[in-house]
Amino acid sequence: MEAFSRVLSGLWDRAKGEKVVNPHQFYSIFKETVPYFSGYSQQDAQEFLRFLLDKLHTEINRRPNVKRTGKEPEQKYARIRISEEASATWKKQLERDDSFIVDLFSGQLRSSLHCSVCSHYSNTFDVFCDLSLPIPKRSFGGEVTLRECLDLFSQEEKLDKENSPMCERCNRRTECTKRLSIQRFPQVIVIHLNRFTTSRWSISKSTVYVSFPLVNLDLGPYGPVDCGSVLYNLYAICNHAGTVNMGHYTACCLDENGWCFYNDSSVTPLAEMQLQSNQAYVLFYQRSNSTTTARK
Repeated sequence: MEAFSRVLSGLWDRAKGEKVVNPHQFYSIFKETVPYFSGYSQQDAQEFLRFLLDKLHTEINRRPNVKRTGKEPEQKYARIRISEEASATWKKQLERDDSFIVDLFSGQLRSSLHCSVCSHYSNTFDVFCDLSLPIPKRSFGGEVTLRECLDLFSQEEKLDKENSPMCERCNRRTECTKRLSIQRFPQVIVIHLNRFTTSRWSISKSTVYVSFPLVNLDLGPYGPVDCGSVLYNLYAICNHAGTVNMGHYTACCLDENGWCFYNDSSVTPLAEMQLQSNQAYVLFYQRSNSTTTARK
């Protein structure tokens, strides 16, 4: 955390007159903690962010002495509302994981299962720090919208017996349907456009153009029933140019003066019309009614 704080201080302390910040010390400490990122080969930005947030959370956790006990037994909430079940699960989570990282980035996903044999509904709730969205396939030159990616992420999925969990009522594996939705919305939502697909023999990258809103992204339709509009505004983009084996990361970030394009040591102003590209990889949105202001 201390090394990371120095990087942030260097970025915002303009009094020193330095135009470039060298994160060498931070990177040295980080790769000691996460050896996976050692060396000079290309690594995934989303994976790096997940590891970084996890390590920062661990250092500033307000509940550091509460040990994890592995997977907890499923609790039965047959007679209470879904919202109460979700709140109870969230409260249990905060008893061991509670930090400024959680305050900003953590949300709650609801996975709903519907048994095709007995029509029983069951719900499980999981914490997330980013949403990894599939990209619908398009013919060459086609484009999709972020809304279509969200629709694909949340659409009902049919599970056969081999891939379904045990039905609580049937007490056996049955065919069922599964649907994901957002139960609790974070202050900052990180959206990962899953451009890389792994097959048995290779890894491929999708270069489909995904258009996304800069303001008023409404995630309400993907939340609890009748939750109303839940609006987010874009404040940063991580871009990936190149192929699976050789690529380059750049960023677009919003500050009080407008958008800027960050390419290693080069920083240039950017017009809003230049933000959209088929290189967009990770999108950062802040909730529009958030009381927390993320310094950009």
